[in-house]
Amino acid sequence: MDSSIASLARTGEQVKPYTIHVSSKYLELTQKKLELTRLPHELLLPKSREWDHGTPKSEIEPLIDFWLEQYSWRDREARLNASLPQFRTAIQSSYGGVPLRVHFVHIQSRHARAVPLLLIPQFPLTNLSLAQLIKPLSDPDDASETQPFHLVIPSIPGLGFSDAFTSLGDGEHSPLQQTAELFNTLMLRLGYEGYIASATGGGRESPAGIDYYLARLIGENWRENCLGVHLINPLADRPRLRKDPLSWIKLSVASFFHASIFGYEAEDFAALREVKKASKAKSLMRSGSKLSLFSKKLDACGAAGMLGLKEPNTLAYALCDSPVGLLSWVCSMLRRSSLSHELTQTDIIDVTQLAWLPGPEAGMRFWASAVSEVEELKTKKSIPSRVSITVFGADGDGDYVCPAWLGAKHEVVFAQRLGGEAGLLVWEKTGILVEGIRSLSREVAKRDSRLTIKPLEEAVVAPADPAILEEDEPSSMQLDVESPDTIVAVER
Repeated sequence: MDSSIASLARTGEQVKPYTIHVSSKYLELTQKKLELTRLPHELLLPKSREWDHGTPKSEIEPLIDFWLEQYSWRDREARLNASLPQFRTAIQSSYGGVPLRVHFVHIQSRHARAVPLLLIPQFPLTNLSLAQLIKPLSDPDDASETQPFHLVIPSIPGLGFSDAFTSLGDGEHSPLQQTAELFNTLMLRLGYEGYIASATGGGRESPAGIDYYLARLIGENWRENCLGVHLINPLADRPRLRKDPLSWIKLSVASFFHASIFGYEAEDFAALREVKKASKAKSLMRSGSKLSLFSKKLDACGAAGMLGLKEPNTLAYALCDSPVGLLSWVCSMLRRSSLSHELTQTDIIDVTQLAWLPGPEAGMRFWASAVSEVEELKTKKSIPSRVSITVFGADGDGDYVCPAWLGAKHEVVFAQRLGGEAGLLVWEKTGILVEGIRSLSREVAKRDSRLTIKPLEEAVVAPADPAILEEDEPSSMQLDVESPDTIVAVER
């Protein structure tokens, strides 16, 4: 066993098994709030326009009834505990502050040639929303020919059952940088000194580009450990002569000759032509029209989201006290990600419940703070990191980013170009996500011997404390969600 892992028991950096247990009193409080919900009055709109002002009653009312009458958190809790090996460990950030307890799912593949993989949940989802990726990645049907993975799936601080940042400072004390460090430290603590990572959400569709920048920072800042990152719909601008003359010349030459050079392919030029046509048509249709509260031209969550970015506490008072308000927010975000998604009522309430339990305020503050951090990252010079890229819109449907446009900031080792939009990848396009990860692993293995394929040495795991079934004290706050058996002791 690696000496760094063996030393965990001495330093108090323990990895403890984790069992979800929500206070019955808190579940009762949720039930009461659902029963006492007051729904707003609506405008009389035709069916085709009922989403113009956000989530309509026709969407919300059946979900409230389902949540009250059919949905059982205890059943979902039992299923999650039985199917997902969960752990939590306290990690001290180099930025200071108190240690944060990071909740994660850890799947050790039974296949000897498995590669360590860090899966980053799509913001603002939790790690428990990625369960459908576990089987195809850790135990594929054709493991002799298809690369299997050891999976580590943490929750971003403040989401799910990971502790929230107690303060979000300015400058380098930023949530994305700190989270990248926490996740790399977690991988090292588990014995994975060389690993690859993957985003699970599209960067362009993500609030503040969190899904792009968080994955990118892990690859850039911890390149000695993170040997490659899979990015989905990354953020990149078309090269401009003044800002990046070399990239502009490459694009101009490749475009003029329609040549497959400098990382460009024929699909790129076809997609750019279609996007240009579609953009002209849309601009004509939009002329004279007004932006709705949930227009994509405003932000990932429309005008309502802008309030959350400027004053996260103001909106948090509403969402952390109203499960239906939070449900409406979730429904809107899901629809904006995929207009025709087929998530079941159970799926939607699962997502909402996992945001409701800890309270949405920490995630909103994370998002708001990330906005200013991203502005700094846009101008910061960095050493190109190794990436594979999955881009959507190759058929001209939606925006399109040529993989070659990432060449200034990344070493692009693989790219897959696909039609349509990214949508809700975890539910709708699992195969595409898995293929992007496998392609990254294949290309990294060709280039870097540090991506070790060998059986994993088991990390030190401390026994869990005895479970406490019920609390005697009244419970009415998100802080009371967890029972004492979930707390990890930190030795100082």
